Amino acid sequence: MASGQWEVVGKNKKSQNGKMKNTNEDKKSIKNGPKLEDLVPASQIKSYYDGMEIDDTTKTKEKKKDGEKKSKKQEKKEPSKPKPPKTIAEALEAIDATELANIIATNKVRFSNAPLVWLKELANFLNSKIPIDVDDPTFSNFPPNYPVSVLPIDLKASLDNVLRDAGKANTQLFFDVTLTALANDMSRGQSVNGHRLLLQMLALENSDFCITSLPKSVSLRNSYQNRPPIGLSLLWALGQGGHNNFADGMKVWQEIFLPIIELKNYTKYIIAYLSNHLDRHARMDDTRVSQEQLLAMFDTINSKRNGLSKELSSDLIKQLVKYKDIYFSKSGNKLQVTFNQFMKKLPNQYLSGTNLDPYNKVIVETLVNCLAMDDSCNATWRQLFSRCSKQCATLIEYIDTNWAEVSRKLKHKSLKITITQYKEVCGEFLKGKKKDETVVKANRICQDILDRMTSTRRFPWMWAILFLLVGITGLISYDVSRVNGNFPKSTTGQLLNDLGLLEHSQKAWQKTLSSSARGYIWLETNVPIYYTQAVEFSKPYSQLSKDLFAIGVKKTGILYGNMKEYVIEKTPVIVATIDQYIPGAVETIQTYFVSGVDTIKKYSNEYYQVVAEYLATKVFVGDWAPEILQVKTQLALNATRSHVNDYFHWFREQVHTYSKIP
Repeated sequence: MASGQWEVVGKNKKSQNGKMKNTNEDKKSIKNGPKLEDLVPASQIKSYYDGMEIDDTTKTKEKKKDGEKKSKKQEKKEPSKPKPPKTIAEALEAIDATELANIIATNKVRFSNAPLVWLKELANFLNSKIPIDVDDPTFSNFPPNYPVSVLPIDLKASLDNVLRDAGKANTQLFFDVTLTALANDMSRGQSVNGHRLLLQMLALENSDFCITSLPKSVSLRNSYQNRPPIGLSLLWALGQGGHNNFADGMKVWQEIFLPIIELKNYTKYIIAYLSNHLDRHARMDDTRVSQEQLLAMFDTINSKRNGLSKELSSDLIKQLVKYKDIYFSKSGNKLQVTFNQFMKKLPNQYLSGTNLDPYNKVIVETLVNCLAMDDSCNATWRQLFSRCSKQCATLIEYIDTNWAEVSRKLKHKSLKITITQYKEVCGEFLKGKKKDETVVKANRICQDILDRMTSTRRFPWMWAILFLLVGITGLISYDVSRVNGNFPKSTTGQLLNDLGLLEHSQKAWQKTLSSSARGYIWLETNVPIYYTQAVEFSKPYSQLSKDLFAIGVKKTGILYGNMKEYVIEKTPVIVATIDQYIPGAVETIQTYFVSGVDTIKKYSNEYYQVVAEYLATKVFVGDWAPEILQVKTQLALNATRSHVNDYFHWFREQVHTYSKIP
């Protein structure tokens, strides 16, 4: 203002201008100021710059080391992610047993009075840890106890403990709740492998859980049977109880499985389950089938078989045969009522050949089993002639058709009486003017069976005479062959010549050959006739001998049984008496006896191994190898068979030749 000019007042501008002026002035002062070379000697300047370079290099190295340490720490802090499991077994192996135990312990503390909450939380935990998609809900390609069979031991122990601590009543309720949860969660697309695992463990431990709430299970099955994955999962879970209990498994199969057997998505699994169930329990001592259960099984399968394809129906009937065999294996020998009931199950018509369908064939086989195991069923059969004549004809026709197999099972004496009486009944029907074709066939079949039962094997006279003649001829031929075929020079010829019988013997020999040849032909023709007559004449006496022998065998068996029972009854008394006078003697003898038997078995086995190894390595080698011996033996047999056949034909020609000599 003092200079008379306008000035712009601005605080920022002043400061900025001031700063810029100051910086310029500072730069000029620095440039114009003294330098380091003017104040310090050159040697010190060099050492100074060298030290600065060393500091810079050390700093860069330290920075690199720090960077490497930080990167290593970050690598340690961020480990690689584990691969997700692909199978249920891998998922179970990946579960931390300690984590599972902690969850169970925590739930027990938080919900001490609510065991169902423990189990539900446990199921949710397992579902989350086993997120595996299951293509086959029945696990048909895995062992029967899968997936429990691949459960690690420590996990299984923890699960067994928590299920046991929850109590049977709570686990029964949890089984029903989890079965429903299995279906609901599957319908939502959620993982249910934890439900499957717990349901299987409960069913294997308590098979009755599967049949306690059958009405609820049937309702649940009906709700989801149109969704095969869910329906098959329910059947699989409910069928697990049958692994350890035959009766519970059959109850579930009949109530839950069988009603939907005609649905195509379920048929194969239902039949396969029954097959495996029967195979698993067939030889167990506690497996029992009552007569009522057997009859009900036949009726049930008969009502369902027509709704299946021919192949599946055949498979189902095969299971019926297995079920029948289980019944007869434990039924005893009182089968008259069973025979009566099954005779009435046959249709009231004559079935033979292709008309006898597989189902009715099983019924006929059941009747044969009754006759084989209980001889008194023949009396029951005879009482049914008038009421079940066509069914009886079907049974008789089956026996005749399968005689080679059936005759070994049946008692011929009782069967002969039955067939004879039925033939008499058929004869009375045939006396009328109107003859039923079925009765005619049955009468002919009865006669055929009676002929088979009365016929006996003929004595092989022809072969006996043949071997005798071959033996005599062979000796004389050998004697003659030694002198190049000159009979007078043979030992036999010389003997006859010394006796003055050579000429007469030659004539006699020719006459003998001629007569023997004619006699052989006569015997070959007439002996069978006379043999048959002799058999017919002696048949009553031979039958009497057989009956007496059978009575003797029976009495002997009774005597043996009485002696056996007496020995069994008195053995404890004798043992107690011996122990009273010589304590410990019986046990000592038993110990030494067992030890001796074990020693004999041990050394026998060792010597057997040594001998077998010696024969295999030292004897039967080279030309004596089993393969070579087998080939040589076969060649020798073939050659012998060929020579015998040729000689037999030559002998027949000679017989016919000599038979023409007067």
